[in-house]
Amino acid sequence: MAHWFHRNPLKASKTQDFDGLKKIAKTPPAAKICGDLRVYRVKALQQLQDPRNAVEHVEKTVNEYLSLFWGLLEDVKGPVKEGESAPSTSASGEAKLQKIETFKWSHSICGNTAIAVPDANYELASVLTELALWYTKRASYLSSNENLSDEEAKEVFKSLRQAAGIFMQAKNICESKLGTGLVEKHSDADPRVLDAYHLQCLAEAQEVTVARAVELKHKSTTITAVALGTSSLFSKADDSLRSIDAAKSGKWRRYLQIKKNIYLAYAHSFKGETLLAEDQCGNAIRSLQEADKCYKLAGQLCKEYASTKGPGNSARPDAHQFFRRLGPIVHQRLEKATHENGFIYHQKVPEETPELETTEIGIASPVEFALPSHNPRWKPEIFAAFDAGKAQSQMTGKDKEDNEKIEPVKEIDDPNSAGNKNETGCVIS
Repeated sequence: MAHWFHRNPLKASKTQDFDGLKKIAKTPPAAKICGDLRVYRVKALQQLQDPRNAVEHVEKTVNEYLSLFWGLLEDVKGPVKEGESAPSTSASGEAKLQKIETFKWSHSICGNTAIAVPDANYELASVLTELALWYTKRASYLSSNENLSDEEAKEVFKSLRQAAGIFMQAKNICESKLGTGLVEKHSDADPRVLDAYHLQCLAEAQEVTVARAVELKHKSTTITAVALGTSSLFSKADDSLRSIDAAKSGKWRRYLQIKKNIYLAYAHSFKGETLLAEDQCGNAIRSLQEADKCYKLAGQLCKEYASTKGPGNSARPDAHQFFRRLGPIVHQRLEKATHENGFIYHQKVPEETPELETTEIGIASPVEFALPSHNPRWKPEIFAAFDAGKAQSQMTGKDKEDNEKIEPVKEIDDPNSAGNKNETGCVIS
């Protein structure tokens, strides 16, 4: 299969010691939760640095952290011991511990500048986005192998659908819990960015479907419809980024535009094959001319991608097999149709391009993501042992260390990135 995927950098975060929470913990069990939150967070973020890690290990460590983090997101209701105050949600609807800690994260298309927000929901959305990005990088890592097994192809497909569902969950949290004004535009909390990620994941999942349909020689009409749906998803992802700063999104958008045109070329190419089989040679030629046009446009976009500065892979997609394999197919079919028309059919080539079929077959859908249940350690008496009244209010604005530079995540070498040679034999640089 050996698909080429554009990948933005992982988010980076400052170490979170949970000192603010620890200072208001009145009992040893409550203080122990603070220490464990720090440890679990470090373990989870370490697991997300490497796409080679087993899915079950990554999910286990992330869920372990989020399960314990639950106490900062919602109040624990229930009876408490005599003399202790019962937990209550504030008049603003916030949880008691929601604003105690300030979390600092970089954002995948914004460089290494940290944005600090005093809200546990910001941490939740950031961790979920990081997990979704990990799933996309795992899919890229697996799919770089030309000799991909059926089981690995299924995992690529599933990983991308899981990532799409997690991006949707992160978007819902950002819109319903964070609102506008807390996080700057173009960050990973921007609904436009999360929409683009979500749609890109679904489009890439459908690339697996198209590859399998071609490999198993499904009907040309089926391949046309699935390829058209894939192209449409890439186009919608590109549209989501249209109003995002070009310095941040330009390279990413070129990738989406390349894929949009590649799969449009696939759709028109297989449409041409169908029409030729139905003795509609003139229409077949027109479809194949459109396929050739889309393919050449994709080639131009490949050159623009390689020269565009910005976050993401440094690559020459026009040297990759995903791009090179289509050109000869389009050329040979167009040549054959033109040759047959000159000898047999003598049909006029229309000006209008024949309409492409659409179908619901093979349309990828996101896997719905469910947050882990809260850790049973959050008993009412433990929750009541945190005295939020002692904490200084952090509602007046962002932390004073906002906009500081933080070290990027040390990711392993991506087989699709500069200087690496994948199983296709193509050097991507």
